[in-house]
Amino acid sequence: MDDQVNKVSSQIKDFFKNLFFEKKVAFFGLALVVIIGIAIIFVWASSTNYTPLMNNLSAEDSTNIIRILRDKKIPFKLDATGKNISIPSESVYELRLEIATMGLPQTSVVGYELFDKPNLGTTSFVQNINHQRAQEGELVRTIITMKGVRRARVHLAVPQKSTFIEDQKKATASVVLDLEPGILLSDKQVYGIGNLVSRAVEGLDVSDVVVMNSDGKILSKNIVDPVSAATLNQLEYQEKIENDLQQRIENVLSHVVGEGHIVAKVNAELDFSQINETQTSYDADSSAIRSVEKHNDSMSGSRPGPYGVAGGVSNAPGQTPVNNGEIKNETNKINEVINYEVPQTIRKTVRSLGSIKKLSVAVLIDGKIIKTHDKDGKIVTKNESWSPEKLKEFEKIIASSVGLDTKRGDTLEIKNIEFNHEDFEEAQKFIADKERSNYYENLAKYFVISIIIILFFLFTVKPFIKWLTENSVDDVETYLPKTVEELEKLQKNTILSKLENAIPNFQEKIDPDKAEGEVIKEKIVSLIQLNPKKAALILKNWIHEDEKSEESQKGKEKIA
Repeated sequence: MDDQVNKVSSQIKDFFKNLFFEKKVAFFGLALVVIIGIAIIFVWASSTNYTPLMNNLSAEDSTNIIRILRDKKIPFKLDATGKNISIPSESVYELRLEIATMGLPQTSVVGYELFDKPNLGTTSFVQNINHQRAQEGELVRTIITMKGVRRARVHLAVPQKSTFIEDQKKATASVVLDLEPGILLSDKQVYGIGNLVSRAVEGLDVSDVVVMNSDGKILSKNIVDPVSAATLNQLEYQEKIENDLQQRIENVLSHVVGEGHIVAKVNAELDFSQINETQTSYDADSSAIRSVEKHNDSMSGSRPGPYGVAGGVSNAPGQTPVNNGEIKNETNKINEVINYEVPQTIRKTVRSLGSIKKLSVAVLIDGKIIKTHDKDGKIVTKNESWSPEKLKEFEKIIASSVGLDTKRGDTLEIKNIEFNHEDFEEAQKFIADKERSNYYENLAKYFVISIIIILFFLFTVKPFIKWLTENSVDDVETYLPKTVEELEKLQKNTILSKLENAIPNFQEKIDPDKAEGEVIKEKIVSLIQLNPKKAALILKNWIHEDEKSEESQKGKEKIA
């Protein structure tokens, strides 16, 4: 194994030793370019994919988070603003949870933690200011948890309590919201924020809370009149009912007439009056005796009647009264009371707000789309009206889906009218042609790039490799001297200084051609002895040239 390694290493050394200087420079330049390219590829492949950890941070929060990342030796990237921090994506979620447990980011807002460290030296004024700051901070933390709210500021104006009620001023508040791009808060969300602030501060009414966005636009309506606020809620509820009924109709019939071929509008008249009714009914036929009370009183007695004769005679002195008899009295009194239990039903009814009083429904249905083929085989669309029987069926379906009641005066109008459809064929054709042209442009671009790469390899890389690996020894015809004069010239120029003894002393009678052949022969032998490796390379080139000539000869013979 060691011999093989030594042999390969010696061959490599001989190869570089036999290269000319310019070839060595070119080889090392190409090797350097290849190494740099491979290094760039490895760096690009092993580059870390960074994911945003936190965005829109304050300076304090950014500093604290960077300190944590450095302590944990986690690589990070900070943008030019210093508000956005990115870390490797594989650890972003775990680090977010860990940072959240540390109470970061704090968004530079303080809450009731102001009172965690008691300070006995603070005055009541400072305590009130800290309490107001804590309230504002807690409200900000609550508001920014809402979806779409990026940052918030809350300002409370709570006046001091007055001894006299008529001198007491009302508390007010203002809220500034920095929303995410493309986010719009609904009226209910804005009202909810105002209601949240008003309920968190004593003596603050929701009408005294102003909510605005970062562009200075006031979002809160602050309807002071409760009647107007109730009317606004009623209108929103009515709109919701109408939209729900319209959606029902379109969802049911769109499966029959097709999507986009039906339009429904509903006008709902709602009853928002609140009525409490109490109704009592008696059933006399089902009455029953509950109790009977009887009283029986009887009395009898007598008393003497009047004495004497009527007139003045009986009053005269000396007259004896005359007894006129005895008077008797008898009384018998009976009192009976009968109490009957009569069944009664008491019914209390409270009508809910927003009950449907009347519905007016209008429905437009497009004609039936029928596709046919013309004489040329092209597809032709035709719009035909629906039959009256089908329209009757549609009316029944609509009446059932929205709960139509003719007794309360509900109306339904359904019309079959051909819709005016926008022609998107030209637009679609233009888009298709554009996509096709882009496809061909990309195809041509990549084709040209491929041709350039192929030509670069054929006319640059391949000749360079051939030039680099070709034999560094000149051909024997140009390397060896051809005549005695050339040999003597080489000796004089000291190019072949070691071959002085190779030139014999020629006699006049010796054939010059034969002497020249002997000299060349001795020259070749001496050259082989001096540099056998170059001689081997020359023989190798001769053998390959013979093989190439034989192959080309065979190819010509086959063609012939």
